[in-house]
Amino acid sequence: MWESRWFQRFWGIVGAASVRVKVLGIVLGVIVLLGLFVMVQMRQALYGTLEAALQAQGIDLAQFVGGRVDDARLCCDADMVTDVLEGLQEHYSGNGHNTLVDYMFVTDENGDLIAASDADALTPEVIRPTVPFSEPQVRHLKTAQGDVIDITMPLPQSGGEFRIGLAEDNIEQIVLVVTTQIISLTLVMVAVGFVAAFFLTWILTRPLLSLLDATRTIAKGDFSVQVPRWANDEIGDLSEAFNAMTRSLAQAERERAERENLRASYIRRVITAQEDERKRIARELHDSTSQSLTSLLVGLRHLEEASDPATAKARLAEIRKTVNGTLDEVHALAWQLRPSVLDDLGLAAALQRYIGDYQTRYAIQVDFVFRNLAERLPIEIETTLYRVIQEGLTNIARHAQAQNASILLEQRSASVRVILEDNGVGFDAETVTYSQKSLGLQGMRERVALLNGKLVIESQPGQGTSLFIEIPLTEAKETSA
Repeated sequence: MWESRWFQRFWGIVGAASVRVKVLGIVLGVIVLLGLFVMVQMRQALYGTLEAALQAQGIDLAQFVGGRVDDARLCCDADMVTDVLEGLQEHYSGNGHNTLVDYMFVTDENGDLIAASDADALTPEVIRPTVPFSEPQVRHLKTAQGDVIDITMPLPQSGGEFRIGLAEDNIEQIVLVVTTQIISLTLVMVAVGFVAAFFLTWILTRPLLSLLDATRTIAKGDFSVQVPRWANDEIGDLSEAFNAMTRSLAQAERERAERENLRASYIRRVITAQEDERKRIARELHDSTSQSLTSLLVGLRHLEEASDPATAKARLAEIRKTVNGTLDEVHALAWQLRPSVLDDLGLAAALQRYIGDYQTRYAIQVDFVFRNLAERLPIEIETTLYRVIQEGLTNIARHAQAQNASILLEQRSASVRVILEDNGVGFDAETVTYSQKSLGLQGMRERVALLNGKLVIESQPGQGTSLFIEIPLTEAKETSA
């Protein structure tokens, strides 16, 4: 839990930084870590290598000088041996800087000092006696002058030991010089890496910032924005895909606006048609039904005034004729508003009756086939399909100049499909479907869309027209429930 909170807090700080800061931080961090790692590894490897080389050099030097000292002891006194040691000390010390040899001295078999190149350098830890040995011995000592590699060489001819101390300061100085160079190189790499990372982040973030600005513009409803393609890489492909998306959104917005305009026009037309229909019904009721009822009242008054049975019988015949005519007019008016057979017998029977009247009225042969149709469909589907087919046949009569038409009504397991075709003059479906002159087609589309169905129009000039309508049954059942 504590680690999770710590990570969330850390990521909250890091995640708030910009992409440029993240990339710069990662690049510089990697360079610094690699520089530190290389520096540590180089120091250790270089120090070990130089120490091994100095130790090997010291053994060779101890063997060489020890041989001369051994010969000098056989032929000369201690003062001569001291002169030899001082001369060799001066030779290997050079100009006094970066001294290689810290001390050289000789002891006898009892460990007593016989001669030394620098008596001041012989501290107690240096002249401490060693255990008997036959081969050169190497020890690492810490003295007042610093760390020393102490090499002890036995003197086989004169007896005793020859001791030489090699300063490790030179190793430290060389390692320090190399470390300084590595640090300098790391700083140069950091500077170069910073410039490279800054240039890289500029390349990466510039198109991203353009995309961000464009996204904010699109969020305000302006789909005309386009971003430049900075390069032919993945980011360039992203920019091109973004531009394609904005073009698609702009096209969808234009189509949506056109559909909204068509919807508004359709609604206005529907409202106007409703008002016109109300006016027509009012005129029909006033001009026909009202007159018939008035005639009926006049006939009843005359019937009351009739004095003989023959006259009354004639009056009753006229009244019966008037009532029958009135009933026919009311039935015709009701059929125009909504065919009762659609409610009583279903879609197929209503369409068969309508198609019979249609063929008589317009002299257009219509082939009607229905398959697998249930006795009754949901009422909203029956009404929609009836009105859509009615509108489609009306359009054929008005515009198609067709001699034949066909209707296939088929019920499937989960949907109802209608195919309405004609052999008329056809039209450009892509141009006409969403135009202001195709409110009938738009109304059909709206009716079908209300039931989550789809309507597809296929037509070309001179090749007739086909309407494919499919409405799902499951969603309609849920809606009616």
